[in-house]
Formats: sequence, structure tokens, C-alpha cells
Amino acid sequence: MSIMSFRVEGMSCASCVRRVEKALASAPGVTQAQVNLATEEARVEGTDLTLEALAQVLQARGYRLVPPSAGPEPEATRGALLRLCLAWCLTLPLMLPMLPGMHLHLSWPLQALLSAGAVFGAGWPFFKRAFGQLLKLETTMDTLVALGALVSWGFGLFEGWRGSPHPPFETAAALVAFLLVGKYLEARAKHRATHSLEALLKLAPATASRLSEDGQEEEVPTRLLMPGDRVRVRPGSAIPVDGTVLSGWAEVEEALLTGEPLPVPKGPGDGVQVGAMVHGGALEIEVQGVGQGTWLARLARQVAEAQGSRAPIQEVADRVSAIFVPAILLLAAFTLLGWWLATGSLLHAWRPAVTVLVIACPCALGLATPVAMAAALGSAARGGLLVRRAEAMERLAEVSDLVFDKTGTLTLGRPTLKETLAIRLPQEEVLRLAAALELGSEHPLARGIRDGARALPLPDVQDFRAFPGGGVEGLLEGRRLRLGNESFLNTPFPTIPEGSVAVGLAEGSSLLGLLLLEDALRPETPRVLAAMRELGLRIHLLSGDRPEAAKRLGVQLGIEEARGGCKPEDKQARIRELQAAGAVVAFVGDGVNDASALAQADAGISLPGLEATQAAAPLNLLREGLEPLLQAHRLARRTRRVVRQNLAWAFGYNLVLVPLAAFNLLDRFGGPALAGAAMGLSSLTVVLNALRLRSRQ
Repeated sequence: MSIMSFRVEGMSCASCVRRVEKALASAPGVTQAQVNLATEEARVEGTDLTLEALAQVLQARGYRLVPPSAGPEPEATRGALLRLCLAWCLTLPLMLPMLPGMHLHLSWPLQALLSAGAVFGAGWPFFKRAFGQLLKLETTMDTLVALGALVSWGFGLFEGWRGSPHPPFETAAALVAFLLVGKYLEARAKHRATHSLEALLKLAPATASRLSEDGQEEEVPTRLLMPGDRVRVRPGSAIPVDGTVLSGWAEVEEALLTGEPLPVPKGPGDGVQVGAMVHGGALEIEVQGVGQGTWLARLARQVAEAQGSRAPIQEVADRVSAIFVPAILLLAAFTLLGWWLATGSLLHAWRPAVTVLVIACPCALGLATPVAMAAALGSAARGGLLVRRAEAMERLAEVSDLVFDKTGTLTLGRPTLKETLAIRLPQEEVLRLAAALELGSEHPLARGIRDGARALPLPDVQDFRAFPGGGVEGLLEGRRLRLGNESFLNTPFPTIPEGSVAVGLAEGSSLLGLLLLEDALRPETPRVLAAMRELGLRIHLLSGDRPEAAKRLGVQLGIEEARGGCKPEDKQARIRELQAAGAVVAFVGDGVNDASALAQADAGISLPGLEATQAAAPLNLLREGLEPLLQAHRLARRTRRVVRQNLAWAFGYNLVLVPLAAFNLLDRFGGPALAGAAMGLSSLTVVLNALRLRSRQ
């Protein structure tokens, strides 16, 4: 049994996914095929598999296999942009005469040539896909677009030959140009989905220090490491593999990976994960997992699976499309046949049939969502939100359950000095000496102490020494002082508040003072949660931090469900449970361990910080704090309202005008020419309505 992975070009909807999976399953030797629409990746299991055989079955269905060696290049994005620019460059000269005060008169052969370039040049992929589907007796929106554009252009050619002063060539060109806007946005979204997986995997260092049998170090690419190899990781470096510590002591910062805000002491026998930062000492690690065998690679696969899933509303849209297109084609055919029989003239019968096809072209339908989202992007950015996937904005407006990570989301995500306790020295003196000792340390607790003493002058330190997992010591102003935890100082500490971490300053066995640090709550957190509750949202907390810490914060904020000790798969599983119960879930997080949950949620929202986390989330907050979350929710509801208005207009337009076209009631007003103008008016209405989203909330 072998497994092959590769990309598939040409997919545009869930129906395409089903066709590709069916085609791959029919290839010789294939036992199972899975396709991810978001990343355009196919994974095939079977025996005696060859790329050539798989490429042939896909090509027969109108799709293209891209070998793994080709990489996730943004060729589709560049191609979509080039077609979009070409279409509009050719379409604008045809549309300018429609504007008041524009006296541009082009001969009808020149109009035909410009329109042909837009329709058959820039719009060639529509015709290619439609023809491939026709050979398989299948229809999609591509079928209607290709047929509508072809018939519109042909009608313009006929009208121009007859000497009409205004042959409607702009109708066919505008149809293709407008729809290519949506195709370009779709291509960009797919490229971003692939980029999110690349950003996750980049958290693993590209090289590692491998140890030979005699202890010599050699810098090698991480991908060449094998289970059983030994690597050395120095302070301030990221761990390149999953493994077990063989020797050395250090504190490992896993906040982005597990949600634990404080570094965790690691020594012989302890497990470590790729991407964690080492502080205070060097570690010798035995490799257990590399490449696709690491937890980071597993997390990337979880993100890909979640991104490839589709909301039920999208499946409904696909089913409506599957019915709408054949229905319009049948209606046009019956219109042609009926008027032919009624009038006995094919010349008279084809005009109402063409009018039906042109007026039913899904230009407004195709524009309803992408144009509204494009108009909302500027408003979203001003409100501190970057939208990566349009459907997530729609789902944010319908959210019923809001799930938060703890560390770095509801809290600041870093140890902050809460209080300085004077014992044998004044508070300011304790803080001044402690900050001086921590001046050269990269430890997160050290940063918290230094931040609390920014306004104080710090003395120089001599004979500085660091003890991983314990503390530091040095000579300050003629006194040998030590700073660290209770066991390192070997001096009992007084009782400290729950949730705080105590760092003591001592001289010999004499405790001079204590510094209390904690992962402080964001100032706006209680206010934002209260506002969300007023909107009827249910609040949840899923944290990788200790269960007692999560529960304590849940009680403090009045959160009914507060779970701690959650691994990435636990968060993803809980979100799936809520979704299975009918909830629409938004997840807000900032760490790598949140990536799969962000992708799984109906609306994943990342806070500023880590690129990999932002890339995995379809919605990114651009400003610090949770206030932009409220603005994003309001904007999402406004956007949903505008999209629904656009869809209602587009469907209503077809519902009213298609029957009139079929009964030839529009012929006295221009027939197909009126249909083209009405289609343009429908698109203009959709665009103007969407532009209202650019206004301030």
C-alpha cells in the first residue's frame, strides 16, 4: 500500500471535489481518494500508483494534476489577475459610451474584436470547463456563463451586421469581466490557505546541531535527521524536533504551543516539542519525530482538514446551482421550440430564447458576495480586522457560541509584575536590585521584572551566574545577591496569592523581599465579554494552561464552561461537538496550539502576533486588545444584511424577468439588448448597495 499527494487545478466548488474524488477512485489500483478544496491537494492510497495514470483520469474530467515537485506556487493567482486585467482593459472602452458626456464611438467590427478578446481570451477558462463538463453530460454555472457570453456576443455580431447603432457587445464582455473578479478573489483565498500551512511548518528551525558518536557537532538540515539521532539546542534557540531530553537542564517556553504562560523546567527524561524556545541552559535531545512525524506537522494536517470543510450553506448553494443551470437551459430550449411552433419562423423564435439566456446569466448572483466583501475590506481594516475568507465573515454574523483561548487572548500572555513585597529592604530597593540581576536574562519572568523597573536606575552586576530552573546570582554594590524560586534560595516564602508566581531576592539565607508576577487579565476583557453576553452569545474558555488556572479565570469572569489542559486536538474536538449540536462557533486565539481550532471554527479570529496563527485564521484582528472584536461582529452583521439584500435582488430579478423574456413580453422594448442592459443594471445595483459598507459604522 502506498500513498501519493499532489495538487489538482481547476476545482471551484464542492461539486468539483466530488467529481475529482470519483475520477481518482476509478483509476487502477486506487483504494481511497481524499481531496481538499482549500489547499487544492489530493491524497490517494492504493497499490501500483502512477502519476501518469492519475493525471489521465483527471484530464478526462477537465482537471489538471500538478506534481508535488512543482510546489504550491501562486500560478493560479497570477493567471487569475492577468485574465482580470485583460478583461477589464478590453471591456472599459465598450462601456465608456454608456456614461453621460462620453462621446466615444467605435465601429461595430472594433467592438466585436474587443468583446471577443474579453470573452474568448480572458474568459477562455469558462469555456474550457463548460466544454469538459458538456462531454460528461454535466452542467454548472460555467455552462451558463459560457453559453450566455457566447450567445450575447453572437447576438451583438448579428445586430452589428444588421446595422444596429448599438450592438450589445459590452454585455458579453462585462459578464466575463465581472465574474473574473470573483475568480481572482477565490484564487487568492486558496493561495492563502496553502500559505497558512507553510507558515506553521516554518516554526520548525531549518537546521539543527547533530551530535556524532564522539560528541562532535555538525550543522545539518533538519529534514535529514532520523529518529534516534542526538541534537544539541542552545539557550535562545528553538527546538527543531520532537524528542526526549538526554542531558542538560533548561527552562522551555511553550506558551505559543501549549498555552502555559510560564517556562517549564526540562531535564533528562522529559519530552520536548518542535518550535519551543530554550532558556537558561543547553539541552541534548534524542530525536523521536521529524518532518511529517512531528506534532507541528500533525497540527498542519488538522488545519488543512478544517479549511477544506465547507459550511452547510455552501452545500445548499451548490445544490441550487445544480438545479438552476439545467432549468434555465431547458426553459430557453422550450422557449425556442414554443415560439418556433407558434410563429413558424426560427428568426422570430431565437430572440426570446436568447433573451432568456442573457437575462438569466448569473452576473449579479456571482457578484452578490464578492463585491460586498470587497467593499467591506476597507471598513474592516479601519476597524482593525483583516478578512481572509469571505464565508467566515458571514458566519461571524450568525455566531451563537464564542470560544476563547486564555493565555495571550483574555490575558496579556506574559508574566507581569503585580506586587513587590518588602521584607528587609524597601519595595523600590528590592525591585531595583532584582531588575539589575535580570538585566542580561532572556527569561520571560526576567522581562516582567525589568518592565516593572523601567523608571529606576540600575546598578552594574559583576560575577553574574545563571542556574537553569532555579535563578541567578551576582555581585551588586559590594553585596552577593541571589534571585530565584523558593527551592533555589533554600529559604521559606510567605503565603502568596493563588495564581501568582513568587520570585525572591536573598542575601545568604536572609530573604530581602518578594516579587509577585502573574499573567494579568487584559483591561478590556470583562467589558468585551459583558457586551457579547448582551448580544446573546454563550461564552466558553478552552486553554492549554493548567486546569486550575483556567477554572479560576472562568469563575472570575463568569464563564460557565472553562476547561484547562486542552491540547490542540481537544480544542478542535470540543468545537466540533458544539457544531454538531447546532451551534455556530467563533474561536478567538493567538497561539500555535490554537491553529487547528481557528481553522475548525465557523469564524476563527486570531489576535496580532504569530504569523502562523494569523495565517490559519480566516479573520485577523490587526490591533491589540479585544475591542476590535466587537467592531468586527457589528461589521459582519452589516455585511450579512447587504449580501442578503444583493442575493434577494439578483434572484428577484431573475424571478420577474425570466418569465417575461420567455413569453416575449420584452421584445417590444429591445429583447436581448434590453436583457443585456437589465443584467448590467442588476450588477450596478448590487455594486452600489455593497458600497454602503464602506461608510463608518
